[in-house]
This record gives sequence, structure tokens and C-alpha cells, in this order.
Amino acid sequence: MAPSLRDQQPFVPGAGRLFHSPKKKRLNNVNKAVVRDTARSLEIQRLRKLLEELESQAEPSEAGESGSIASEDPRMPVDDPDPILTQPSLASDGPDAPDRPEGSNFEASDLPSELPDTLEPERKRRRTTHCADVSSMHSRWTILLPTIVEPLLRYLQRSSGKPVSTQFVPQHHCISPECAQRKQDVTILFWDHYEIFSVPYCHCTPLVHVLVTSGMFPTSPTQPRIAVSIDLLEFYFAIFERSGDAVTALARAMRNYYTRRGWRVLDDKVCQFRQYLYEHVANAISQGVPMLDPFRKPLGYAIQWYDSTRVLISRTIDGAIEAARLAVATHKDPNEVAPPPQPSLPLPNASEPSAIPSADQQPPPEPSSQMPPLLPPDACHDSTTGPRNTRCSSLLRSRCPACFGGSEWGRSLGKGGDIVVAVDGNFSHRHLRSSGEGLDFYKPEYFVPKEKVDSVGAQIEHLRKNGKKQTYTRKVPDEAVDACENGHEAANEQKAKTNGDRFDDTGVMALVCSHDIPIFLANIDTPGEQLKYAMCLVEELFANIPDDAVVAVLYDIGCVADRGNSLVRGRLVYNPRLRPGLGLRDGEGVERLWSRLRVFIPVTRTSGRMRRIWLLDRQARVIGEELRNNLGIFMVHKLKHGVNDQRAKARKILKGTSVPEDELRQQWTLQQAAQLSVRAHAPARLRKEVDAVLALQNDVDRVETAIEALRGQLTDGGPSSQANDILSKLEKTSQDLSKRVDNLYISLDVGAGFPELKELHANFVKILVLARDIKCNIRKRVTAQFLEYDRLDSAAGGKDNPLGTKLHQHTRKAISKRQPSILTAIRKFNKYCAMLAAEAQQHNVPSTFPLPLPLSTDLAKLRDDPNLYDDVWITPLPHEGRPRWLEEQSVRDGIQAMLKIDRCNEEESRLYREARNMCEWFGHELAATKLAMLTFESMCSYCSA
Repeated sequence: MAPSLRDQQPFVPGAGRLFHSPKKKRLNNVNKAVVRDTARSLEIQRLRKLLEELESQAEPSEAGESGSIASEDPRMPVDDPDPILTQPSLASDGPDAPDRPEGSNFEASDLPSELPDTLEPERKRRRTTHCADVSSMHSRWTILLPTIVEPLLRYLQRSSGKPVSTQFVPQHHCISPECAQRKQDVTILFWDHYEIFSVPYCHCTPLVHVLVTSGMFPTSPTQPRIAVSIDLLEFYFAIFERSGDAVTALARAMRNYYTRRGWRVLDDKVCQFRQYLYEHVANAISQGVPMLDPFRKPLGYAIQWYDSTRVLISRTIDGAIEAARLAVATHKDPNEVAPPPQPSLPLPNASEPSAIPSADQQPPPEPSSQMPPLLPPDACHDSTTGPRNTRCSSLLRSRCPACFGGSEWGRSLGKGGDIVVAVDGNFSHRHLRSSGEGLDFYKPEYFVPKEKVDSVGAQIEHLRKNGKKQTYTRKVPDEAVDACENGHEAANEQKAKTNGDRFDDTGVMALVCSHDIPIFLANIDTPGEQLKYAMCLVEELFANIPDDAVVAVLYDIGCVADRGNSLVRGRLVYNPRLRPGLGLRDGEGVERLWSRLRVFIPVTRTSGRMRRIWLLDRQARVIGEELRNNLGIFMVHKLKHGVNDQRAKARKILKGTSVPEDELRQQWTLQQAAQLSVRAHAPARLRKEVDAVLALQNDVDRVETAIEALRGQLTDGGPSSQANDILSKLEKTSQDLSKRVDNLYISLDVGAGFPELKELHANFVKILVLARDIKCNIRKRVTAQFLEYDRLDSAAGGKDNPLGTKLHQHTRKAISKRQPSILTAIRKFNKYCAMLAAEAQQHNVPSTFPLPLPLSTDLAKLRDDPNLYDDVWITPLPHEGRPRWLEEQSVRDGIQAMLKIDRCNEEESRLYREARNMCEWFGHELAATKLAMLTFESMCSYCSA
């Protein structure tokens, strides 16, 4: 048996052999074949001839009849063109199915006797509806929705707790004996089949009201021809809450399922090509042509406007409860400041005749959305003097009662503050500019308006230009902050993360509470992550909380806002695990929110701009309600696994260190003071000059290496005396250049920048500074390499989405390019470490001065090496010797365990405080809900079932 070819392949260490995807040649216009549709040309000729006949022979009688029909009932609109099927034949397999289409005046003799080869089925044309027609349709829906609220609530109450019926029984009750009853054929879509019913209606009970009362939601606001089961729509929204928007998937699934069960969807309006088949092919297509996508558009309209109806009901009920909530608060404490009552929309009576404008009428201009406004913030944020409010706005209390449901405020930031929130942006939720704007049919609840965001941006620019200089003392040196700011793309507002010509919306900014509940969202429409988005969300939060509330905001690029950073020194101050008061709140709740919204990235990218906002806003509400309902489970899990388990492990480690807690706290204070010292950071000017000297020294080293290689080649061939003289002069010139580089470094006067190093030898200081700079460079490059490896391993075990082929190859190629230079830098750093050890012995450097340790050239081992993240010390240690926090691993472990115990104790206290807030909020909410049910019985009776 021949050996396997796989065994004969050579072994390639590292990232492996690169594979370049072959380029596919794109067809140009020259290589494309032009296909002429003869049937389409004949159809155009026939239509033009028919148009000429109609223009020459006008029939006034037909015009009179149409006028009489229109004037018979001015309130009943003439049906507008259905959005999808003008004349569909939705018929099942049976004897009543038509054999061929009717009403066609085309004669078969107009076609040739043989079917030409160039004929092909008619292509689907893009719909080009005028904007005025779309706006008119939107206005009619806006006027219709309030009138169908009560019929919808009546049906939901009647069908609650009962099996879903697949029998359609029209619920038509005429209250006026003088009304003339009419009937309209409507195709009813159930989950397992469809049927065509003749639905009765009259002037006082329009067709739309009859359908909604009977459990069917129309796809058109006037005279619908298709209606969808409300129970099917409710089931779709249950799926939407878990898997995202899937209108196309539902439409295709319904079509395929109907076909498998014998309910085929056929179209009896055929083109000339299909007519020719009817005439010449015996029984080729005896019942019409199957429709490829008959339900997508009507389902899309039904889903969109049914959700708008649900939002209208929800906000109306919220307004009623808000009014009752204010009444309860006023009764409990008359001196408490309360916001003005929320105006609720009255639910109209379905029994009264409602005027729905027809398609021919031009309705008056309506606002951009029929939704009522959000609940206003409390009046405590007014500039008027008065009693101090002790509660957050109803909007925040309803979103997270654990964070905002309390009444005690003013806790200092050292104790964790009153509220902990996190802010972050995501640039994956982009929107293609070519997808269009769409109609503004929905007023978002979570998204902050663009006008507010731009206003905050203008204020920031004004303060940057005309603001006063800061007077407070920073806790982190500016050098470390600048290094972090330059090392993060998100901190650069001018950094374009997306193509502005292709995308009009580039991302989403979110503010979440410490329980991962989304509070506010902002749409990003600039190339970079500008500060105005985060500051706008924070300002919106402060507009809804008491004036004396203290908020801790966690931001991954907080250095832009408060000169914070994510380097080691920044983490000593800003890391929530090391900062007292924040407990076990890590600020990663926004990342978990992006993980939940990840399924919407491909959907929202190609949706309309307003539909994208609708999808994200509605899904944010679903996520927030689910997390709010599970707050009790969150607290129990946090207390059991987050506090008790981690505190027990930390106490075990602390007990094994045999170091007193007072000593550990003293060592922790010394570590903070040492690593936050300004002298621990080289000045920016000195570091820049040393980098220039280092680059020049690298050039000199390369010249020396090239000269040695050239001498070796000439020695083998027997060089002439003239060549030897030239090489000797080059070597002498290289040596002189090296000496001048050394003199240049001495001229930098490192001792002036670091007085602590003034007593040390100049050569030792030079190597020390060079080793420090090269290690900072190594740490940055190795960390980036680890992140690239993580991207390659993202598909391991199916824990994440795999990379595409091109992106995978690009990442491997980038790793293979950077790896040799990283290894060269590590070897050079190890060489500096050996030179420092030799210089320390030669020049009697004190033993208390910490020398750097060499790094491993194996990147796999270097990932877990803590020495990689330790800086090279450029200041001597105190006279008492090397600190214990630097030398003893047990002290390091003890400090970490001590801090972990502190955070667990803080988290336990915060959990008890949040549980008390939830109980207080629940009592107020229960009283307000009961009062609303008694006061607004006509509005809430259907929701109490």
C-alpha cells in the first residue's frame, strides 16, 4: 500500500504553511451575453396599442359608475393596491382550481410557431413606489391604530387560556339597521394553512375592525385582501425575542409548509411567455405558476404595525400607571416633589364609527410617530427651588429597581457610590448607506435623540477651546495616560473605524447598570468613538436621578474623560477590582449586551435606517425586561458563587501566607506609591530622544554585520590588497560612528531627568534605559500577538464564530511577519539583561537595585510569564532593601487575597442594599397598579385577565 501523501508533507513550525486563495476573474461587460426577451417586446407592443385605443375612445359611462360607487360611502375607502399580490390565486389542489388564466386578450397567433431560444421567464422588477404614496400609507396606519386597540384587547382577553382555533368566524355586529352590509374576499393566513373567506362589514363596523375582533390582523389599513392570524404574530414575536428578526425566514417557511400540506400558492396573472406555454404545451401548467415569495411583504407590514399597536397599548397603560403612581406618592408625602402627570392616550370605543381616510384622500400632516412620549424625568431637576426629591424617575425605576428603586442617596465614591454603570461602544452594528432611510414610524424608548448628542458634542468642543485649566491633582502620571491614549484606537476620536462613504451609521453606544440591564442607547454616526456619545448618555442618566446621587461610571477608555487608563498603573487606581467600594462589579455588562445583540448585526446592516433603530430598541426592551424579572436570581447567584465562594477561597490563601493583614496593607500602600511615582515613568522628551539613539544604533549594527559578511566572502575568494584597505577604512568608520552614538547618548544627560541614577555609571544607566524602552515595546507587541492568536482560536470547540477564509489567512500572514522581529527584540532585551548584570558587578551597583530578568523566547510560555508585565526599574529601592511586595510571592498572593475579601464584603453590602431597594419599589408599584386598575377600569380591564 502506498504511503499517505499527508505523511510526506514537510513539517512547518509556528503558524504553519500559508495558503493564498486564488483570485477569481470577474466578468466584464464584454464577456457578458446580451439576452433579448421577445415575449416582453410583444407585450410592450400590445400594451401600447391598447393605450392608443383607450385614448381615442373614452367611455364616460364607466367614469360615471366609478364616481357613483365612490360617492356611495365617503367613509369607505377604495382599496389601494395590495403591497404584494394584485391578483393571486391562493388555491389548494382541488377541482375548483382554474385550468388557465382568465381575462387575457393575447392571441397565440401573435407568437411564432416554435419557442425561440432567447425567451426566458420574466424577471422580477424593483418596486419604485413614490414617496408620497408610502407616506400616505403610513398616515393611514397611524390614524387606524388607536381605533383597533379595543378590538384587539377584546380578542386577546377572549382567547386567553384557550387553545388556538384554526377556524375563522367573522365577528361582525352592526349597530345600525340602516347600514348596507358588504363582503370582501380576504385570504386568511393560519400557521398550517390558508383560506379565502368572504368577510362581511358595513359603514359602522369597517372591515379592519371585523378582522381584528375575529383574531386576524390586516396587512393593509383600508381594504385588506390578506390578514394574518394574531396568534401566529404573537408566536413570531416570541421567537423574535430569542433569535432576532426573521420575516423572510417565516415567509419562506410558511410557503414551503403550505405546499407540503397541499396548499399551493399559485399566481394566475401570467406573462406572455407563460401564456404561450398554456396555448402550446398540453397541461404543462394547468393550475397557474407557483409564486416564489408571496408572503414576505404582507408579513412584514403585519409584523411592523402589529408591534406598533402593542407599543401603543403598553405606553398607554404605562401612562395610566404613572398617573396612579403620582397619586400614591402625593398621598404618602404631600411635600414630595412629583413630576407632572403623564398624558395617556384614550382608547377609542370600537362600537363608534371611525373615520379612516381613503387612499384617494390626502390626510393632514401627522407627526413622525403615533407613539406617546416617554415618561418624563422627575421635577427635581428643575432649576426652581423647592423640596428635594429623593427618588429617581419612573423611567429608571421601571428599568432597574435594584439600582434606582431606593430613596437614600449621597454615599461617597470611596464607599462605592449609589449607582454603578458602564459605558461602551460597538462598531459592528453598522448600517449601509445604500439601504435607505425608511419612514419614522416608531419613537424609540432607549435611543437618545440625535439633537441631544450633537448638543453635548458642541458643549465639549466649546469647553476644549475656552475651558479653564484643571486645578486638581491627577492620581496617575501624564506619561502613563498618554501612553494608554496612544495605544487605544477607541481613544482617538479622529480614527475612522468604518468607511463613511459606505455606512451612514457606524455603531451603537450603550449605558448599562451593574446588572447588565440596558438603560440608554445612542446611535453613532461619526467615524470614531467620540466623547460626546458617552457623555450624552451620562448626562441623560443624571437628568433622571436626584441631585445628591453619586454615580461611578466604568469606561474602557476612561483616560479620555478622566485621564484614566488600562495600563498597570492605571489599574492600580481605576480597576474596579483594586478600587475600594465597587465590590465585584467589573463593568463588562456592555460586552454581554453586545453578545445578546450579535444576531442583529447582519439584519440591521441591510434594513432601513429607521427599522434598524426599531429592531435594536425593541430588542433592548426585551433584554431589559428579562433581566429585570430575573434580578432575584441574579442576586442569589451573586451572593452564593460571587461572594461566598470567592471569599472562602481568598481566606484560605490569606491563611496560608502567614503574613499579618496589617503588613499586607502596608505593602499594598508601598506598591501603589512606588508604581504611581512620576519617577517611574521616563519623560516623553527623553524617551523620544533615546528611541532616536536606539534606531541609530540599530543602523550601525546592521552596517557592522554587512561589513563582516562582506569580509568573509572576500576572504574565501582571495581579495586584493586594495579591497582589504577599503574594508579596513569601512571598519574604522563604523567604529568611529559607534563612538559618536555613545557620545550622543551621554549628551542626553539622563542624570538630569533621573537624579536617583546620577551616582551610577553612565554605561549602566544607558543600558538600563534602553532595556526599559525595549521591554515596553516587547510587551505591547507580544500582547497584540496574543490577541491575534485568540482570534485564530475563536472557533475552537465551537465557543465562538469562526473567522472567514480570507481573514484567517490574513491573520496568519500578519503573525508570521511579526514573529521574527518580536523574537529579535526579546533576544536583544536578554542581551541587555546580561550586560546589566555584568555592569553591576564591574561598577559596584548596590545590591538593592532591582535588575530586570530575561524573557523566554517561547511565546507559548511567555503568555503565562508574570515577568513580561513587570517594568524595568529606573529608580533605586529604599535603603531598607528590596520590598517584600516585589520579592516575596507569598506577599503578592496575600495582597490579592486581602483585596478579594474586601471586594466580597463590599459586594455583600451592596446586594443587601439592592434587595431593600427592590422590596421598596415593589410595594410602591403594587399600590400604583391596583389604583390604576380601579381608576382607569376602561383602560386596564382587558389587561387584568
